[in-house]
Amino acid sequence: MTIARIVVLMLMGVVMALTGFAAAPESEVQKKAPAPPPNEIIQTFPTAGGMKTAWAVRWATSSGFGLTIQNAWFKRGPKEPWMQVLGDARLSEMFVPYHSGSPRFWDVSYNFSLITLNKAAAGRDGTLLGKPPVVVKEVKDRGVMWVDTDTGVRRGEKLLLWGCLDAANYRYLIEYGFHDDGAITFRVGSTGRNYSTREFEGHMHNGLWRVDVNLDGPKNNSVYVKEHIETPKLAGKASTIIRPFNKGKEGFEDWNAERFTTLNITNETRKNIRKMPISYDLVPWRMGNARHYGEKEECTHHDFWVTVNRKDEWYYPKVQEYVKNGEKIMNADVVIWHSSACHHEPRSEDGEFRKGNFVGTTPVAWSGFDLRPRNVFDRTPHFPY
Repeated sequence: MTIARIVVLMLMGVVMALTGFAAAPESEVQKKAPAPPPNEIIQTFPTAGGMKTAWAVRWATSSGFGLTIQNAWFKRGPKEPWMQVLGDARLSEMFVPYHSGSPRFWDVSYNFSLITLNKAAAGRDGTLLGKPPVVVKEVKDRGVMWVDTDTGVRRGEKLLLWGCLDAANYRYLIEYGFHDDGAITFRVGSTGRNYSTREFEGHMHNGLWRVDVNLDGPKNNSVYVKEHIETPKLAGKASTIIRPFNKGKEGFEDWNAERFTTLNITNETRKNIRKMPISYDLVPWRMGNARHYGEKEECTHHDFWVTVNRKDEWYYPKVQEYVKNGEKIMNADVVIWHSSACHHEPRSEDGEFRKGNFVGTTPVAWSGFDLRPRNVFDRTPHFPY
């Protein structure tokens, strides 16, 4: 264990002793987001054969936030112009409350660094990025894209960028995936060891994300809620309801499993050949909804928040303050704030005590969400017409 990590754990212990929980300090992470020069990757698909689609992705690293996306553009075909999809996207906070009420860690705010990676971490096909290497780039088969009776089966590919945040006794894998069909995946994986003396106590790992969606640029983006409605009164029928998020103003909404709740981010001025506005669906990928009621934990009381993109608003635990003005989020530069929660109830596979020492490492548990294109293409380039 490094001297820096020992000091961090000692400071956490002092805070818990005085307050009963590990409060998030007022760190530089909360005040402003670092803006190092971006690194850019251009990845074409398929990797073998003629180019059909491509991604241009700029990424950066910093203490606290770890690996962030600075901007991302998608190319829908060889002759198509680059179209922006993302501005800044990042894991804004990782909140870890233990069941007994203490500790309650806000791990991003402690300014942890990314761990240095090696060839074993990168795997057979991964490429190490950075000096020292703290990011891995992988281009992988992503499985079956579709199966068709006449033309057979097509498999897809994806570009993955990931790094690993060194959060004292825990490690957080921060991963972004850019698919050949225009989809983007956001994942955080929790691994490591439970807090000392609490090795078998249940707790949560709440990945709290901030995503600036700039679909075809930062302007003219609107956010909607899409829900599937089916009740006994409909007598076997169902309907889809699409409505403006929080009546078209900054605020919050909640995920409802029975309604398959998704968000839709639409560019109101850009349409495809069918006169359909281009958009992306935010599709949750989750175990459940996290609700925590400790001090200054109001940000966890809802699953989606939307704000106008404003300078220096980076910190998820303050999102309930960011929405107070209720600015318009239709035809605006919008930011999506989303909670992807993971519950960890320890098991034997996490490790065991041997001669008074805990030996083992918790296997990775993932949470996250997808951004999936809707009407971005005039027709899919991945089908042989």
